[in-house]
Amino acid sequence: MRSRVKADAKYYKLPYNVLIGRDSDILSDYQIVKLPRLLIVRKDGTIAFTEKYVTFEKLQKELIRVSKQ
Repeated sequence: MRSRVKADAKYYKLPYNVLIGRDSDILSDYQIVKLPRLLIVRKDGTIAFTEKYVTFEKLQKELIRVSKQ
């Protein structure tokens, strides 16, 4: 699974980091209980948006909203 996610991220040229795995401290730091989970994290480390499943349109709207903060 890890190699597939990395390959997809590279193929789609995702401009953000993709966290893979359940054993990361990030999961407990952000109190993530269920995966998969999409997070938009501000530069200061606070969560600006979180959702389990998100449409492209909603993600685009949230990225615009967060970028204006």
